[in-house]
Amino acid sequence: MDAPLAGIRALVTRPAGQAAALAQAIRAAGGFALELPLLEIEPLGADDHAGRAALAATLDALDRYAIAIFVSSNAVRMLLAELQRAARSVPATLRCVAVGGATARCLREAGIDCSAGAAAMDSEELLAHPALAAVGGQRIVIFRGVGGREHLARELAARGARVDCCALYRRRAPALAPGELPALLARERIDALLLSSGEGLANLLALLGEEAAGTIAARIAVVTPGERVAALARAAGFTNVHAAVNATDAAMLAALGAVAASIRQRTPTA
Repeated sequence: MDAPLAGIRALVTRPAGQAAALAQAIRAAGGFALELPLLEIEPLGADDHAGRAALAATLDALDRYAIAIFVSSNAVRMLLAELQRAARSVPATLRCVAVGGATARCLREAGIDCSAGAAAMDSEELLAHPALAAVGGQRIVIFRGVGGREHLARELAARGARVDCCALYRRRAPALAPGELPALLARERIDALLLSSGEGLANLLALLGEEAAGTIAARIAVVTPGERVAALARAAGFTNVHAAVNATDAAMLAALGAVAASIRQRTPTA
């Protein structure tokens, strides 16, 4: 089939600046794609005195860490920007580890070698990587956003590592008026939602409101970047949930393509 996504109307909810390639791939496959970030990424503000002090202390001690873990490409970009502002670089002795291929590419494009999880692109997979198997007594820093998951840090501490978490950015929900998101979904006849994270799902539910969320959960297909977010979506009441292998464009596109026929069958024609 030349247009495997013909008839599919998808909402791509990745943060601004990170959705264009996936949206274009959907259009190239014959579908309709609308970009609406459900998660906004912003660097720590100058008025975030505690956060910026903690970040500065981490940068001052960076050469004392054995391993640095980057949870996302956002973490890589934000750290590189901070290092550039401070006229510093990543120490040659620091072993870098990335959660997923996209994060690893971001590091390598900056000339920084790293190890990475490659399939599921999550903390659980990364913990099975040989680079983190024997970390007793080592100092590890995890670069992430404010309020990130604690699973990785807890497990590494249980293995005997000395773990510090360094927040580089904040995530927040987009500023939409009450009822704006349900109205958009109806107006654009969206029949598939592509989520980027569990936090994006939480923002989706908050923006929909309880009544709209219940109605939409019963009719709209949801594609998630892995089983963890899929489980959260099912627990929230979504009944047509499909987990991609990981969060890459290719995996999300493949998951959407795999369920396109069932979406078309469920969607009434205009």
